[in-house]
Amino acid sequence: MEIPKECSAAVFEKIGSRIEIREFSLPEKIDDNAILCRTSFSTICGSDLHTITGKRIEPVPLILGHEITGKIVRMGKSVENDGFGNKLNIGDRISWTIMASCGKCYYCNKGLPQKCEKLVKYGHTSINNNLNSPLLGGYGEYVYIVPGTVVFKVPDTLPDEIAAPANCALSTVINAVDTIGIEKGDCVMVQGAGLLGLNACAILKEAGAKEIIITDVIDSRLEMAKEFGATAAVNTKNTDDAQLKKIISDLTGGVGLDAAIEVCGFSPAVKTAIDNLRTGGRYLIAGLVTPGSLLNIDGNTITRKYLTIRGIHNYNPEHLGKALLFLEKNKEKYPFNEIVKIRFPLSGINDAVEASKSGEFIRVGISF
Repeated sequence: MEIPKECSAAVFEKIGSRIEIREFSLPEKIDDNAILCRTSFSTICGSDLHTITGKRIEPVPLILGHEITGKIVRMGKSVENDGFGNKLNIGDRISWTIMASCGKCYYCNKGLPQKCEKLVKYGHTSINNNLNSPLLGGYGEYVYIVPGTVVFKVPDTLPDEIAAPANCALSTVINAVDTIGIEKGDCVMVQGAGLLGLNACAILKEAGAKEIIITDVIDSRLEMAKEFGATAAVNTKNTDDAQLKKIISDLTGGVGLDAAIEVCGFSPAVKTAIDNLRTGGRYLIAGLVTPGSLLNIDGNTITRKYLTIRGIHNYNPEHLGKALLFLEKNKEKYPFNEIVKIRFPLSGINDAVEASKSGEFIRVGISF
């Protein structure tokens, strides 16, 4: 496979400035456990927008983008198999974990590689790094996949538009559901009907949840959530807490929710969920990733209701493997093909960002 000496990538430098297309040299030599990948498709995630708008601070300048698929063009001599144990070859289309981990530190040994002491995150790492290449984001024609990253072959039956968001949104929600535990017949509320919430509905449906109540403030997203398995959709802009409590009580026979999952990034939603959980209920927080997300909750309620509250951030590599298998099995059952409804070339990255900011689209794609 012919590899050029240079490639283009979109560089974010500071809040309020336009993202610029720059040229970068491709590495002539790569680490033994590294892979050079030609980007096939990327999508704009909410966390990318958080960086662009200043809600989160990352080391700049950097190449954003972490929901990516691509094809292998060069492999280090020690690269052999993907996360499933399949042999990797030049030309294979792959997805990979949002992060690279050392595999040796305290957190890696505790089963939390996503919190590795030497963590490297794609789309969150400055181009001024010591990792052999600045090409560590999806808004570029090539990505350098560093040692410690787990890669997976993408099944031929999965289009890039469906597979790309798996290595963030879907993998994170699979982690959420695995962490909080869902039993057949559970009544669950999902707070937020963005891509995390839509994915959560489908996963909960397949897990056997009896009632899946989703909340949001955008009607079009709530309608889409029904296609992903939600049994009830509530616009909280038009529904106060007392009305929501009545809806949940009616759907759960007056008992309350077995579990709730927060993926809306709105801290007042936490109190709403806790008030509606049954005694012994479980709550998973995944969307509160902005500093200052303070919670107005009464510890007495948590104690007396015997509640379990868990937080997660990102995922373990095994969750990406589960995500790809889930998509392969259920891609026809749920409208995953409608998630990316608009695409831009790399040269149109600023227009793509504005389209994503509008909230009109679940995901905006970057085509290569």
